Amino acid sequence: MLGHVAIGVATARLVTPAGKPSQLLRTRMVVLAGLALLPDVDFLIHPVAPSVGLFAHRGASHSFAIAMVVGASIAVAIRLRGGRRAVVWGLLATAVVASHGVLDLLGESDLGVALLWPMSDARFLATWHFLPNPPWPGVLSAYGLSELALEFAVFLPFWLYAFLPRRLFVPRVQS
Repeated sequence: MLGHVAIGVATARLVTPAGKPSQLLRTRMVVLAGLALLPDVDFLIHPVAPSVGLFAHRGASHSFAIAMVVGASIAVAIRLRGGRRAVVWGLLATAVVASHGVLDLLGESDLGVALLWPMSDARFLATWHFLPNPPWPGVLSAYGLSELALEFAVFLPFWLYAFLPRRLFVPRVQS
């Protein structure tokens, strides 16, 4: 969970030039973190329709196809509102949503990810599972909190990049 948010906020920082209003950066961080978490909407849908395999965790909502639909929808919405660089924002949204399924491939779980849905119902897992997978429910248990802490530590470079002042990353030129 924290890794997905870290990807969203770091991406927002990456695409927001220095000197832009801080409100713009904060808004982009919230939106892109939300998009990075979007595939986990299946946590909310599955209990309503538990017999529908399409809504199972790490199913269709984690696929590249859904990521492309979300990105295309965002591009169309931006274009209809007269916004600039609609295709660029659509591609960025696609990448952020798709990153969720890719990260879940690496999570400590035996539940595969339906990356290629609807072309295939196959679920994929990486050979190595090294990213923590905090339990849900139970994320506030001692074990769940330790997994969250480990996940935060693994993604610490993304958190630092997103939230440290930019001047720490600007090389100094000596004359």
